[in-house]
Amino acid sequence: MRVQEFDTRGVYILDAQALDAIQVFWTNYAPFQGSVTITCFGCAWTAYFGGMMSETIQQFFAQADTPYLISKLGRSQLLKARKKDDVYLARIISAIKEALRTAKETPKSS
Repeated sequence: MRVQEFDTRGVYILDAQALDAIQVFWTNYAPFQGSVTITCFGCAWTAYFGGMMSETIQQFFAQADTPYLISKLGRSQLLKARKKDDVYLARIISAIKEALRTAKETPKSS
């Protein structure tokens, strides 16, 4: 049996407009390979990306097309997503992208 460590980080996004708190878990398995798990209001979405064009899942998620992310995250659901579910997930993805931009722009205190 092999055991390999990997980097997982979590963020909690509060006060996103018209959304409950969003929890995001970023897992970087290796450069250009990662996964994301998102929870909001009792719903969860997860996806693995094995051939990202960015080194980390956070960088990839920030740059990826929202419709592409919706299609990848929606595949894990047992039932086919309805249009209103796609709209809801798009709002969540937009809030996460905004949080990533804000975190990148905000200098870290020492």
